[in-house]
Amino acid sequence: MPVLRQITTCTESSTVVIERGVRARDRSVDYRLEVCRRHRWLADHWTGRRRTVDAGGRCGTVTDYRPYAQIVRSHSDLWLRALTAHGPEDHDGDLAAALCAGYEFLTSHREPTGVATALEHAARVAEAVTAGTLPLAEGQAQVLAALSMAETLDAKVRGA
Repeated sequence: MPVLRQITTCTESSTVVIERGVRARDRSVDYRLEVCRRHRWLADHWTGRRRTVDAGGRCGTVTDYRPYAQIVRSHSDLWLRALTAHGPEDHDGDLAAALCAGYEFLTSHREPTGVATALEHAARVAEAVTAGTLPLAEGQAQVLAALSMAETLDAKVRGA
């Protein structure tokens, strides 16, 4: 099932589309990223076939078809580490620990923001999945939704 991410709060139509194809039995595309002309720099770290479109979807929309672990890694590599200096690999692969550390980093000298609160929620859900108190698929969906919300809120704060 695809996961929708929004990496900008820009309301412009996309003019650049990056789509990474894959030869997998369960899908033909890993992801599709759409950005406007002003935000095309956000696509610098995304690989795939690039094309220009006249009137595309909304800027910053990522439709992600990858498995859960790959989407989490993408959040970590392209966003979370730059924001919080923490990623799962810094915590023996423990996503919940990385998100808790990120929350602590973001709130160490100030009140929690929406970004920090969404990270804390994602951490709590990840902990519940690990503990077995939340079903795996449901928990993973909730973690991805919280990470997506945190990333979108962060984009708004940064003016992206």
